This record gives sequence, structure tokens and C-alpha cells, in this order.
Amino acid sequence: MKALLLLVTCSTLFLTACNDTETGTELVTPPQQQEVELPKTPDVETTPDPIQPPESEKPPLPPVDTPPVLPPKAEPKPDPVPEKQPDQNQNKQPDEDTKQQPDQNQDKQPDENTTQQPEPPVIAPDPTPVPVPPSAFTLTAPTSLSGKTFLFQWQTSQNANEYTLCRKNTTATDNCDVLSSGLTEANKQVELNSLLSTSETYFVVANNKDGSQKSNEVSIEPSALLNAIGLLKASNTDSNDNYGNAVAVSNDGSTIAVSAFKESGIVNDPTANSAALSGAVYVYRKTNGIWNEVAYLKAPNADDKDEFGYAIALSGDGNTLAVSTINEASSATGIDGNQFDNLAPASGAVYLYVNSGTSWQSQAYIKSSNSNLVDSFGFSVSLDSDGTTLLVGAPGESSSAQSINGDETDNTGSLSGAAYVFELQNNQWTQTAYLKSTNSYKLDSFGYDVALSEDGLTAAVGSPGEDSNATSVNGDEMDNSSDNSGAAYVFVHNGTTWVQDSYLKALNSDSEDQFGHSVDVNSDGTVIAIGAFNEASDSEINGNESGNSASGAGAAYLFYKSQAGWQQEDYIKAVNSDASDHFGSDVQLSSNGKALVVGAPNEASSSQGLDGDVQLNDASTAGAVYLFTDVEGTWQQTEYIKSSNTDAGDGFGSAIAISGDGNTLIVGAKDEASDGSDFNDNSSAGSGAAYIY
Repeated sequence: MKALLLLVTCSTLFLTACNDTETGTELVTPPQQQEVELPKTPDVETTPDPIQPPESEKPPLPPVDTPPVLPPKAEPKPDPVPEKQPDQNQNKQPDEDTKQQPDQNQDKQPDENTTQQPEPPVIAPDPTPVPVPPSAFTLTAPTSLSGKTFLFQWQTSQNANEYTLCRKNTTATDNCDVLSSGLTEANKQVELNSLLSTSETYFVVANNKDGSQKSNEVSIEPSALLNAIGLLKASNTDSNDNYGNAVAVSNDGSTIAVSAFKESGIVNDPTANSAALSGAVYVYRKTNGIWNEVAYLKAPNADDKDEFGYAIALSGDGNTLAVSTINEASSATGIDGNQFDNLAPASGAVYLYVNSGTSWQSQAYIKSSNSNLVDSFGFSVSLDSDGTTLLVGAPGESSSAQSINGDETDNTGSLSGAAYVFELQNNQWTQTAYLKSTNSYKLDSFGYDVALSEDGLTAAVGSPGEDSNATSVNGDEMDNSSDNSGAAYVFVHNGTTWVQDSYLKALNSDSEDQFGHSVDVNSDGTVIAIGAFNEASDSEINGNESGNSASGAGAAYLFYKSQAGWQQEDYIKAVNSDASDHFGSDVQLSSNGKALVVGAPNEASSSQGLDGDVQLNDASTAGAVYLFTDVEGTWQQTEYIKSSNTDAGDGFGSAIAISGDGNTLIVGAKDEASDGSDFNDNSSAGSGAAYIY
């Protein structure tokens, strides 16, 4: 760094007059009000002194309207610095009018480490930009493409960078369940992951860096919902096959099984019809929103009138399938016995299949330990979540035993019924419990329906023929004065063995109600739903239970388990309850116990799709299904569900299944009559169908 030499040519720093060394001209310091023109030396680069005097030693500022007085610049010299001249005015007091502060660094070499750079010029900031959020825009009603896939379209929002498609959920952030985000186009195809519903609403949010803009809210129109209902027919549809007699679905809704228990095909030729009423089961998996048949199952010992597929169950993971054939006639007992002797008509059997990843393979052939003719073993079946525990009902079993694992060889209790627990241990199925009620009696039909919790530790067993007149939990079970009032029983595994936990009766129990005709239990065994398809009240939800003015209308009941035990909490009726509807023929709970589906196969409205006219009674036994939802502790009917091709006599709702997540519903209509090519032709009576919502 070069040092700058300031040549002092005057005898004092407090200048009054001096001579220009170049021109000899006398310079007079002007008054402060006058501006001094500095002499310029051409072709010589000058650098201002970077050392500034301390603030306290700076000269006073001139008046605001007067430019500052600048001293003349000394000419820079390239020669070596001369010796410093003594300050001759060191002790002289300057005149106040002409006093200037001396430059203390006049002859001092600036230190490179302390040199200060000139401050950059101050640049005025740009004006603050005005925010420009997305403009208002309109979302149109979605259109149905295929199944539950819909096309959402909206106007372009000016200034928007991206869009988010939402299903309205008041418990979610910004009321938005995100269906798709980061969208740059004004449309999106979406497969809905929830039940088809008229009450769901949707909206779009346009976004940019300055803000967001919400569109209007829309619902799916009834016509679009009608087109979205999936309709399954057997690949070998034929009259009177009763496809849809039983249905099952995995917890995630990706696997479906449907039975046709009167189908007549054979293993290698489904269209042969050479094994009358032998029965079949069809398995479907969903890929890219499309349902594909992946298996056509027949019993390995298929025989005429076996009715393979009378009852079916899928494990929660969708990889194990239980199929019963109540008229199977082998006299075998236990696991994998002789299937072919046909010495015990209608003894019944259960077949287990597992998904290998590429196909469904037979895993086990199961008979009860006391198999006997007309036991109807397999009348009902249930699997736990991982397919390692199986519960089987046999309402025709006739032992008079009244305890778990009692004497199963005594056949003096005709049609009292039984249930059996099987467990997969070390890759081998084993019977681990023989369940009988503590008040087992003739014609009770214990085991008519069964249900397992997902953990396999709680079992519910229906007994619609039970005759006690008790009207409370664990009431007097020995009074048989109320024929076919019905009961349900709860069994739990205590870590060592199975024990009867509770004896359930309806608060309005009455003769012929057949409480226990259907049962289901939620995932952790704390909620049980029970159907009484012949109950006679014309009441509404949690209304007056005592009336008997609508014979056969039907009802459903919800029991909850607390530390005090089981207790009836809710009494469920259809909004259009009518005599002979048989509401409660089937009941199904979601895993969390917050959604309940109830079938009424004799309901008579001709309406189609969702939330149609409930007051019509112009299509006898067309059938209907009702969805109820627990809304903050209060049960409400949220959907009235009909088929997409409603017709009298279809029996829609005789079989139902809801996925554990509550997002997929399967409904069977075993007497539906279309031939599969035209869903409204009714040329194939009793062929049956299944519907997906």
C-alpha cells in the first residue's frame, strides 16, 4: 500500500495565506460561505487519506444551506517522505472564526491493518411488491369413470402455481383430507378410498407464494354414484347358482371372496354343470382400481348337493380363506381325514386355502372332533386377522353338554348346537376348544352365526332358538318360557383356555325375535353387534322398544364391554322400518366399531343407488342395506343403500361384509336375475350378484 505525501507549503496548519508552489499565485482562504475550487494535477492518480479523524476532532458542520469548505489538496509526490516539519503554531490559540482542527495523521503512514474502505453508496430499496394470491375459481361435480375412480375438473385459477384436491373432513387440518397435491393441471383422476356416499363433499385449494384460494364445495351427484357401484357376476353365470349367498372382504378392501353355493361346475370346466349344487367360490383382487377374478375354487371332494361356499371368511390380511360345505357327507373327524366315504350326510366340513402369491392352494380339510350326520358343521365361520385361529359354528350338533370341552358324544340334545375353535400351531391345524352354552338345550341352534375378534381372543356365538325370557346381561338363563327369543354368548381366551364370559339378551327380548340370528365383533373384542331379524317394533334408533306392531321388521343391538362387564347401549332400527323387512339378517362392524352395516333382504323399495326414496313399497323383497355411524357417541343412519339394478325378489342384503378400515362394502343378492351381459334383462333367475361400494 502506497503512502501519500502531503506537502505542507505554509508555515501553519491554520492557513491565512500561502503561495501556490507551482504558479506563485497567492491563495487566500475564502470565507466558509464560498466554495474553493481544488487545483487538479493531470495524469497523476491520487488516493484520499483513508484515516479519518476521531468524531470529537472533526470540524463543526456548516450551516444546512451552505456547502462545506474543502481545503486545497496537496499535490502527491512520488519522492521519499521528508522529515516532519515542526509545528510552529503548536502553542498558538487560533482565532475562533478561522479555527480548524489539525489533521493529526497528516504525515502519518496509514496502517494496512486499520485502513478503512470508503462506505458504499446507499441505494434506495425497491418498492414492496403487492401480493397477488390465486384468483377465485369453480370446481364442477365429479364424473364417474370406472368403479370408485372419478374425474375432478375445475377452472384455472389465475396466478396459481399448484392445486390440492381435498375431501372435506372437519377434524383434519384446514378441513382437508388430501386426495392429491402438487397438481399443476386443472383436473385429476382419483380412486376414492372411502365408501361411496352422498354426504361426502370435495373442494380444491389453489396455491402460490402469496397465498391460497379455496374453490366451492361439491358432492358427487346420485347419477355418478349409481355408475360407480361395482357389480360382480360369476364368470360362469347360470340360473339358480345363488352367487352372492356369502361374501367376505379383507381389512384393507383389496381382496374379495364371493360364493355361489348352488353352482354346478367342475374344477377344470366351470361351465360343465355336471356336479349339481356342488358349489363354488370366486376370489377377486383389485389392481389399478379394477377387480379381477384370480381364483375359481371347488372342494377337492366336490359332490352333488354339497353346497360348497355356504359360508366363507377371509382373514384380515386377505391371505387365508375358509369355505364351508354344510352338506358334505364324510364321516371323518379332525384334520385332513378321509374325504370320500360319504357315510355321514350333512355332517359338514370346512376347507382352508392360502394365497401363495401367485395362486390359492388348499391348506387343510377340517372336520369336528365329534362329526355326525346333520350337524351342519360350517354353517358359520370366522377367521382372525392373520388366519391362525378359526371359529366354526354347527347349529345342528346335538350334544347335551353344557360346558366348554364337555361330553361331545351324548346326542340327546337334538339341534342344541355347538362351536369349535381351531388354531394353527407349528404349521398344523388343531382343534383347541369345543364350545357349548351353559344353558344348552334342544333346538337352541347355538352356532347359527359366529364371529372372532381380530386378535382371536374373543368369540361371539349366536343362538337364535334359545328360549329364556331373560331381558338383561347374565340374567336367568334357565327359564324356557319365551320360545325362540334368542341369545348370544361371549367367550374369551384367558391365556390358558377358553371360558364363557357373558350371556347376552335384548332388553326387549320377546318370543320369536330370534336375537342372535347374526353376530359380529370389533377388532379388540369390546363391541358386539347382534341382529334379531324377526323383532317386531316399528321404532327408530334408541326409540320405544316395547311395541310389537311390525312383525318381522327386525332390529340390531350394540353391546359394549367396560370394567363392569357387557351392557346393551344402543338399539338400532331402520329409518323406514316395516313389517317383514327382516332388518338384522346380517350385521357387520368395522374394526374400530364405529361403523355398523345391517342387511334387510326383504325391504321393498324400488329405489336404486344411495339415499333413494325409502317410502316406496313397490318391489317386494328387493332388499336394502343400512349404514350407521357413531358420531361423537351417537349412532346415526348415514346411508340407505340399494343395488344399481333393483328388482323385486333380488334379496339384496342377505349377505354383507365391510372391510376393517370401513372403506369397502360388499353386498350379496343371491336371487338377482341378470345374465351378466345386460344387468337389467332378468333372464337368469337366481343367478345372483354382488355389489361393491
